[in-house]
Amino acid sequence: MSRLHRSGFTLVELLVVIAIIGVLIALLLPAVQQAREAARRMSCTNQLKQLGLALHNHHDTYGQFPAGSRFTPEIDFSTSNWCSTGGVDGPREPWTVAILPFLEQTTLYDRFDLNGKFTATSNVPGVTANNNMFKLSNKAYQCPSNPASNGDWNSISYYGVQGGGPALEESCSTSSGQRVFYRNGVMHLNSKNGFRDLTDGSSNIFMVGETRYCLTPAGRADGYHNGWASSTKLDAWGTPLVLAAAREQINSDPRDGMKTDTLNVMTKLFGSFHPGGCEFLMGDGSVHFIPETIDLATYQTLAKISDGAPASGIGGL
Repeated sequence: MSRLHRSGFTLVELLVVIAIIGVLIALLLPAVQQAREAARRMSCTNQLKQLGLALHNHHDTYGQFPAGSRFTPEIDFSTSNWCSTGGVDGPREPWTVAILPFLEQTTLYDRFDLNGKFTATSNVPGVTANNNMFKLSNKAYQCPSNPASNGDWNSISYYGVQGGGPALEESCSTSSGQRVFYRNGVMHLNSKNGFRDLTDGSSNIFMVGETRYCLTPAGRADGYHNGWASSTKLDAWGTPLVLAAAREQINSDPRDGMKTDTLNVMTKLFGSFHPGGCEFLMGDGSVHFIPETIDLATYQTLAKISDGAPASGIGGL
């Protein structure tokens, strides 16, 4: 009788195969992650373009871009401490709410009470209707690359550009100068700017930029947070909650709103979870990725609408 011969892998051969598979996975994983991030970044770019279209359509309808955030009654900007003494009942709709009809979200827009107080942070609620809306998530304002973007939170990944420049150019500040207000950008508190005011050229002016610094419910032990429908708060701790200024370099603060209380951070710079910089919507509706290595003075100039400083344009960056 002939012997039956069984073939198979030896233990050494099996270990070699497993090792090869492990090496291949290690080599392929970064490529897969890069591909996923590229897809997320493309989605983020498209969302910014949609915001740009909405802002332009708002301009076509009303002859101006929405105020970065509206506050009533009108503020006396000639006083040096106007941002800390505005009153508690004046917050009205931010730009993020004003453009909802142009994002095909008219039904959502109609649920806000535009004549009532808006919520600033979760511990400073507005009238019931607006506070209920404050709690809702809105994907139109959440970048897929931002870990805080989910259906359970009302977080926002895009802040309006209220201006820029060094500290001496800020209009007002609170919290020992850490929460800043600028008024030399496209959208700031009670702004009424239109294309006529963008004298530096719309292609050379930031309109909306990415942020990683929105304070989420996980950022503080007490759960206080802001969101996409937050209005500006004017008191001793005043903050323009959906606006930021190009004052400090992109991503120069490593913190984010998921792990840290960022209320003293978020108004001074822009940033993202994309490697190396963040996206900006320009005044002409185009979207550009701005590297975090950009010259600081150039970066600050691009946030101003009419400083007259020379700018070679985004294409030269």
